[in-house]
Amino acid sequence: MVKKNLYYQTTNNEGNVNFADRWNDLNKILDLNQNDTVLDVGCAEGLISIEVAKKVKFVEAFDKEPYRIKQAINNANGCKNINFVTSSYSNYTYKTYDKVLCLGVYKPNKDGTANPKKERAKALDRIFASCTQQLYLRIPVISDKVDKSWGVSDIEILKIANKNNFDLVYRSEPRYDHGTLFKFQKR
Repeated sequence: MVKKNLYYQTTNNEGNVNFADRWNDLNKILDLNQNDTVLDVGCAEGLISIEVAKKVKFVEAFDKEPYRIKQAINNANGCKNINFVTSSYSNYTYKTYDKVLCLGVYKPNKDGTANPKKERAKALDRIFASCTQQLYLRIPVISDKVDKSWGVSDIEILKIANKNNFDLVYRSEPRYDHGTLFKFQKR
């Protein structure tokens, strides 16, 4: 049996990214209330979705890896206000959400798409269009530490946000292991 690659590292150290660090960075800037509906794009094993669900009305979450969604459902342990599904950000059927989390999935991919940058931008446009209040985005921004084969231009992100009537209200310092965290507010 092939061992599947988990995204988040927890107490068993199986994943690649430290969950506590990611959650603490995000939690400092989250603006959630009990009536919010939230979309978590690329939820991995659902750990952030589960924390968010403790504070909001409902969380819809998806990841393109079925084994991660299976783990997310197990991690949720019967939590009733989360729905996990398998999908990718480019073909998901977006509804309307108060808040959207897109944490680490918006980066260059080599999935055989004729124009991956155009498809990626089109998907982010749809993600912004689905959000009515705040969008939280974590990406590797091209810099002296992140080259263009891995990173994304912040100009690309800011143009899409502006087109959808969002203002940038927070931008973290870039971290090689975490990317840059953005918070956008609907005008």
